Amino acid sequence: MRSREVSRSTLFALSLGHGSADLCSSALFAVLPFLVVAHGYSYVEAGAFALTASLAGAVVQPLIGAHGDRGEAHRLLPAGLLLSAAGIAAVGFTTDYALTLLAVAVCSAGSAAYHPEGARWARRAAADHRVTSDMSVFSLGGGVGYGLGPLVVAAALAPLGLRGTPLVAVVPVAAAVVVVVALRRFRARPADQSSARPAAHPPGCEWGPFALLLGLFFVASGVAVGLLTFVPLYLLEARGSSPAAANVMTSALLVAGAAGTLLGGLAADRLGRRFVLIAPQLVLVPAIALLPSLSYTLMLPAMAVVGLAVNANMSTTLVLAQEYLPTRMGLATGLMIGFAGGAGGLIALALGLLGDAAGPSAVLYALAVLPLAVAAFAFRLPRPVAAPAGTLWSRQVVTEP
Repeated sequence: MRSREVSRSTLFALSLGHGSADLCSSALFAVLPFLVVAHGYSYVEAGAFALTASLAGAVVQPLIGAHGDRGEAHRLLPAGLLLSAAGIAAVGFTTDYALTLLAVAVCSAGSAAYHPEGARWARRAAADHRVTSDMSVFSLGGGVGYGLGPLVVAAALAPLGLRGTPLVAVVPVAAAVVVVVALRRFRARPADQSSARPAAHPPGCEWGPFALLLGLFFVASGVAVGLLTFVPLYLLEARGSSPAAANVMTSALLVAGAAGTLLGGLAADRLGRRFVLIAPQLVLVPAIALLPSLSYTLMLPAMAVVGLAVNANMSTTLVLAQEYLPTRMGLATGLMIGFAGGAGGLIALALGLLGDAAGPSAVLYALAVLPLAVAAFAFRLPRPVAAPAGTLWSRQVVTEP
């Protein structure tokens, strides 16, 4: 097999692994309505569930990323998938709330362990056209996995109840095998044929802009986690919908989010990165605010719009993180997806307190305001010094420094 074919197959294998890891993450949120019905969780307990899922990644991912910056850590890719499989399988069998949170933490930690190294190896496999053919393909796998998670949970749990969660675990176990085979072939190819050669003198790290980017991703993650957590609960409590119907709504959000990931990467190359960072947030404000006034049928296309917009900046923010910290790419990815994403769970917990005090509609209206903060952070971001020549940023093309 030629080197380019090996690189392409590796990229898609890594994307498959990304999708499987994120399938487990979204499956946790899809299982939550079943747990609420079975065990009667309050809004605060549901928010703590989301916070646990988020904070596990916040702790694990920066550590994994920093470890990978010091040397290869490719074995963490299949290990993370197997750990996430164990966690999602166990969550349906725990009746004690504390043990349920432990299973959630195990699943989230396994998924988190995959991301920094997955992003690093995806960049090695396809170094050119970073947004569209590198991080967009890798991110697309995660988006598809997120979208399929609720459907897999519905298919597994509808006939078996919570005892069906081990069926969900089959997906990451199979993906772990594929990733191991693909990485073995990729690492065995002739080194001089790799397209992912590092720059001889990479620019220094831009910690100030990176801190702004962390703030952006923190709030954006809070919006995404809040939607995943509280839109299904809104349907259960305010509309009297079934858990299966709530999962269909979640799938509409996540499948559209997968498309938004790819379209956002393409738009960044054609319209500029700043446009992709700001414009979708201005769409989210009215789209989320309208949800409580819509029927279930009309909520489906509205949630598709929300999904397209909420994930449009995903690949762009990951590439920016690597360009702001070009010599600490693993740490950058870990802090972005782990720390900032995990801290977004704090927003979900705060929204849970609001929901218990003021009702489910108040949570959605609060979520509608948060994208304005994301847009404010994005407006202040500068062009990365390490951005490749020809990168379009706010109608200006980045040239070689």
